[in-house]
Amino acid sequence: MISLFLSPLAWGQRDFFEMAPTNYSEAVATDGMARLAAAWKAGEKPLPGDDPLEVLRVVLEELDIPMESQGLVYSKTSQQNNLITPRNPRALYFGDDAYVGYVPGGGIEVAAIDPVLGPVFYFLEMDRFGQEGWVGRANTCLQCHGTSRTELVPGLLVRSVFVNEDGHPLLGAGTFLTTHASPLKERWGGWYVTGSHGEARHMGNTIAVEQEDGGAEFDYETGANWTSLEGKIDTSRYLQGTSNIVALMVLEHQCKMDNLLTKASMEYRRLVYLQKAINPDADVREESGMAARASKDLAEQVLRYMLFSDEVDLGEGVEGDGAFVAAFEGKGPRSSEGDSLREFRLYGRLFKNRCSYMIYSKAFENLPEAVRERVLTRLWEVMSGEDDSEEYDYLGRSEKKRILEIVGETVKGLPGCWE
Repeated sequence: MISLFLSPLAWGQRDFFEMAPTNYSEAVATDGMARLAAAWKAGEKPLPGDDPLEVLRVVLEELDIPMESQGLVYSKTSQQNNLITPRNPRALYFGDDAYVGYVPGGGIEVAAIDPVLGPVFYFLEMDRFGQEGWVGRANTCLQCHGTSRTELVPGLLVRSVFVNEDGHPLLGAGTFLTTHASPLKERWGGWYVTGSHGEARHMGNTIAVEQEDGGAEFDYETGANWTSLEGKIDTSRYLQGTSNIVALMVLEHQCKMDNLLTKASMEYRRLVYLQKAINPDADVREESGMAARASKDLAEQVLRYMLFSDEVDLGEGVEGDGAFVAAFEGKGPRSSEGDSLREFRLYGRLFKNRCSYMIYSKAFENLPEAVRERVLTRLWEVMSGEDDSEEYDYLGRSEKKRILEIVGETVKGLPGCWE
């Protein structure tokens, strides 16, 4: 949903992020992949061997992405569609500040979070490994990753589609954009899913049969509660033998969180730029100004999603491979009481403490100060009880207390209300 204050930004002939002050496609990126590519080119870091899995391991390590985050998608919904099939799925990996895709026999895709540009897209051409230009920006990705599905900014998305035996989406049967609000029955069409989920059903692990009317015949029982991919694909071509249900659920939360943070950053900076263009002496923090009014609206959108206000009820819950859970939970800071925003619950809801761990991400850290301060101030108001509106009643008193303590002890640069 586009803010009433900000929707005109997206109505021009050009995407607003291609205009000043962002100038997305022309701007020099400073994200982790840009730095790694520059270091390789300058000889400051040695190139890995030309084995694709070795290059993939190095990229993941450099971008602080755990290989345990692997998810496998077999729908032809990538620029490497010609290689993707149910027998040769595309692997996806993610950390807090970057995403990586790899198809056996093809190249490596990267989306790394830049402090100003949000996600910047790259393609590593493995058939030209080590040659000039083998790592390059891939702005053509914006055809899908810069639309209304990504909040009209460069962004990430997870789609669920009905897929035929060749991996082609049966678009006439419907598609779903997946977030933490999505019912499980609409998730993971065209994805492999390993893990248990009890009586709940999803669209993963299953091939659809197209009907004459354009719909799809689909058996939800076929792909339920797979704990292994043995005999389904050649897992030796990947870094892991799983497509972890818990990792997929975290990915779905994170992609929209990243999109909302990028939107807040880009739209606010654009409005500051316009306000200054109209009046160079304008105080952009003046409450009546368009930038200040927009900062409140953008902050509320970020806050609501950060606090999982629309999260679907997971019921009896899910269970995945413990390796991802251990890698994910072990990464973040903890309060003096040992509590963390990365601690899973996995029944009823995804996390024990419903405040997004993305509060530690580069995307959040690099929000414009006015927006970041507003989000953190509103977070304190909700968690401290100063804001006792019904909107956040789903957060219990003890959960709010834990979140208040965790954030207060582990997040840097908090507004004065946190003291």
